[in-house]
Amino acid sequence: MRKFPLSRRPARINLDEYRATLSRSEVARPENNFYHWLLGTGWTSFLLLVVFVYLSTNLLFAFAYLACGDGAITHAQPGSLLDVFFFSVQTMATIGYGRMTPIGHMANSIVTFEAFFGIVYSALTTGLAFARFTRPTAGIRFSKVAVVGSHDGIQTFKFRVANDRSSHIVEAQLRLWLIAESMTSEGERYRRSVELPLHRSESPVFSLTWTAMHSVDDESPLKDYLGKTAIEQQWHLLITFTGYHESLANQVYARHVYLPRDVQQNASFVDIVTVSPDGGRVIDLTNFDKWIPNTSDKLVGEFL
Repeated sequence: MRKFPLSRRPARINLDEYRATLSRSEVARPENNFYHWLLGTGWTSFLLLVVFVYLSTNLLFAFAYLACGDGAITHAQPGSLLDVFFFSVQTMATIGYGRMTPIGHMANSIVTFEAFFGIVYSALTTGLAFARFTRPTAGIRFSKVAVVGSHDGIQTFKFRVANDRSSHIVEAQLRLWLIAESMTSEGERYRRSVELPLHRSESPVFSLTWTAMHSVDDESPLKDYLGKTAIEQQWHLLITFTGYHESLANQVYARHVYLPRDVQQNASFVDIVTVSPDGGRVIDLTNFDKWIPNTSDKLVGEFL
């Protein structure tokens, strides 16, 4: 019977190895949660992976048929990899033209396993494609940059949100968070999350655009971080969006991160609303990400 000592001393932590482990993003690796990676990756990557696996497995089965020797597949040229590859495709897809057929226990055993693999592979790819199509997405666009400028005489942080779809999102909510690294008096590092209040954080019906604003006054924690280059890489702004999508009949979510380099100081967004001759309002989304400096000095970079 195995005994567990009660007075066992805890193992000493190697700080160098601990820091090296923290520097590697284990959570973000696709192989740690392959299913979620398949759902979250782009359609191009997903389709390329499906085609690659399909062709690779057929090629492996073709080599297996070649290993059975000449005559294992009727009407196949002896030693022809291309013929047995096409036979593998016909078997996996359950086409069965009838021209090429397996002969012998070994070849038929491989056909049995490949037919089973083809059924499972088709079911998995169909299920993944269906899950990707039916997954609700918000269709929300955030401005590429955020600006800090004057609004009613108060320094204000602004960013834009747009609804890329024609349907409405009801009970939409925006929340702005400041994520910053801080140090305790004992010298311990921790990440601090502070919610920054917005002028308007809710919208009963979100259909077009939304310019969210936060006053950078003396009570705002953001004031201590703007314009300080010493801590540029130690903070960022996180925006979360939630709402009920009318067309999808489901709750949708979206999020965006603004790094310090994405925040333009002393700037304003270009107006996207124009008045038509009949008095109507027209929104021009071509100016959605454009901004101009508030001072006469032209800043380095393309802002228009």
